[in-house]
Amino acid sequence: MEIYRFGKKIILTEQELFLAYEEQESIYDMENVRENMGTYMKEEQYLKLKENQNYIKEAAFLLRTYLDKNNMTYEYAIAEAIKDAAESVKTEEERQDD
Repeated sequence: MEIYRFGKKIILTEQELFLAYEEQESIYDMENVRENMGTYMKEEQYLKLKENQNYIKEAAFLLRTYLDKNNMTYEYAIAEAIKDAAESVKTEEERQDD
């Protein structure tokens, strides 16, 4: 595939194209998590996690896993990913307190 950046022609291999696709998919998933956190969390939890990049990455990873491997609907997958990632972060914090 040919693309142009800053007026220069660049030819991408299939692998490079696939990696670019995965990167954009990840960015899209993280943005969806950010936009939906407030809907599926209590306000206190949302305020605590809204800037936590590790949480957002984990939730985005779970969202994609639930969609691709578990065949969940989008609405159910995003709700579960947000909830499950919050539990994961909570468990990690508890381990650090010990």
